[in-house]
Amino acid sequence: MKKKNTPATKGDLLIVDDKIDNLRLLFTTLSQEGYEVRRVLSGKQALKVIEFEPPDLILLDIKMPDIDGYEVCTLLKKNEKTAEIPVIFLSALSEAIDKVKAFEVGGIDYITKPFQLSEVLARIENQLKIKRLQKTIQEQNHTLQELNHDLEALVEARTQELKQKNQKLIEYQDKLSEALAKEKEISKFKSNIIRIINHEFRTPLTIIFASVELLERAINKLDREQQARVFTRIIEAVRQLKYLFEEVLFFDKEKIEKLNLEVQSLDLIAFCRNLVREFDSRDRSPTIKFECERDFGQVKWNEKLLRQILANLLSNAIKFSPENSERTFTILGEANQVKFIVKDRGIGIPHSDRERMFESFYRGSNVGNIGGTGLGLSIVKKCVDLYRGQIECHSEVGVGTEFIVTLPISQPVWDNPKLESSNSNSISHST
Repeated sequence: MKKKNTPATKGDLLIVDDKIDNLRLLFTTLSQEGYEVRRVLSGKQALKVIEFEPPDLILLDIKMPDIDGYEVCTLLKKNEKTAEIPVIFLSALSEAIDKVKAFEVGGIDYITKPFQLSEVLARIENQLKIKRLQKTIQEQNHTLQELNHDLEALVEARTQELKQKNQKLIEYQDKLSEALAKEKEISKFKSNIIRIINHEFRTPLTIIFASVELLERAINKLDREQQARVFTRIIEAVRQLKYLFEEVLFFDKEKIEKLNLEVQSLDLIAFCRNLVREFDSRDRSPTIKFECERDFGQVKWNEKLLRQILANLLSNAIKFSPENSERTFTILGEANQVKFIVKDRGIGIPHSDRERMFESFYRGSNVGNIGGTGLGLSIVKKCVDLYRGQIECHSEVGVGTEFIVTLPISQPVWDNPKLESSNSNSISHST
């Protein structure tokens, strides 16, 4: 068995030659030069030795009795285990070497006999150096491949880490944007509430204070009719304040989302007549003409939502139309739904305001000094959406406005109480 290559051993060589003198000469010379040398006399022996323990380089005679050097080299190159071993052919000067064939079967060089030992050593050292360099390159390539693989794995891991951090950053930014938007919405809501309190609450409070002061100073000087008028002004002012408070409080989105949406039996016609009477009682003469084509009897509805829808529409019809002008409230029954139609002969809604008329706190560009919170239609829209109904608006400036609300007559299937955006398909505008 050969010795392991050490700094004192320059390489493991195998000499294949049927001439004992050639073997002896090469063995002695190469051994003295520091090589580990093995030798065999035939091609068949060479194949067995090489298969068992491959050398670093083979010196292979071409002319041999059993298998010639060409065939031995061909077999070696077909074997994956021995294919990379460099082969230098040996040939007598008197023999005609087929150089082309020698290189075709896998030889890398050839040496002619009689040997020039310096040439033999130079050719052997040159091929071993090439082999060492190839091995070094292969090892370096393998190392580079491993490093590249590790780098790719590291890059992939880092990329995934960055993606996760980026996703968390995006989520954080979304939450921050949402919080900022919420804060902005709250700030805007507060500002609008302050504006409403400053403008809309001031008038009824002024009436109440003035009337109370009048009663305090001159109650004994006022006759019954005068006292009644003062008390009526106070009652109307308190009623107006109550309406404003209810409108602002009902608009609170969280309150709307937490509404108890249970339904109860309701006499629809009686409910609507009573609602109209409430508005009529605020004036000595009737202000709303109520019409209904048939009696619906008891229906299953949520009274609070229905009141918000109809009361806001009726209030707007009175508020935005001239005194004693015609206002009608009509109920039409269809297969599984009811249409509530509120129509006035008032100022109308400009076309430029149609897209925003259901926005919170938005007021039409032509309302002038007519009071209001800008919440009425927004509340109506939210309630209609909760009821899975539809609302239509037909209006012309200076002619009047008609709102048509269509609601299911049977017990409704509620929308998700977590209100999202309004369904644009439930709104219809026309002139």
